Amino acid sequence: MLIPFGFGFCLTVYYRAPVMGWLFAPARGALSPTGQPIFTGVAEIFQFVIQMGLWGGVVVATPAAMFHVFRLISPLLGKKLRRFLVIFMPAALVCYITGAAFAYFVLLPASFLFLLGFGAGAAVAYIRVSEYFDLALAMVGWMGVVFELPLAMFLAVKMRIVRHERLKRLRRYAYVAALFFGALITPGSDPVNQMLITVPIIVLFEAGLLLAFLARSRSGARGQARPNARFLPDGDV
Repeated sequence: MLIPFGFGFCLTVYYRAPVMGWLFAPARGALSPTGQPIFTGVAEIFQFVIQMGLWGGVVVATPAAMFHVFRLISPLLGKKLRRFLVIFMPAALVCYITGAAFAYFVLLPASFLFLLGFGAGAAVAYIRVSEYFDLALAMVGWMGVVFELPLAMFLAVKMRIVRHERLKRLRRYAYVAALFFGALITPGSDPVNQMLITVPIIVLFEAGLLLAFLARSRSGARGQARPNARFLPDGDV
């Protein structure tokens, strides 16, 4: 696991210029009059590159970590559970990447277009690299987690932690929670950016209800949910 982490770190630091250009692309040249963010400290840009390299190492090492963890625990699991994890773990990774891509290609450009254009004609933006990176990283990371919601709902019903009917009754509260969460993590108070987060959360919740129904129809429709039971897929306990 350290080998791919070191490889990702070194690769990110060595190609820091194109990587930084890729990171700053969602701002579309609005971070400063030159189109690039600024740094005001002597060591600020060095610290930023090191931080960027660490995250590059994490990105490259994550698939390797998941593979080795699976190899470590697979002898302790049954054949059906191993087959379930072979499907579930890549699906979780794909969901996270999809959420991060949505934040990068849709949410970040719309947010920066509003925030940085709000004071156009009255003030000039000079955004520091660390401020931009922290905001972009938070939005990309949180949206990746949010896109795990359907799989989390599926797994909760599959493990009989909660019943599909209970999740269905929570729909009205989930919509309100989506509105609150969208207002909480949106950098700004405009309704357009809030809807860019709220609507995908609602769609993900509905997709989670569908997956939860499929999990119920295969494993949980035979009886009541057992919140304290340790249920494994296809009947393994």
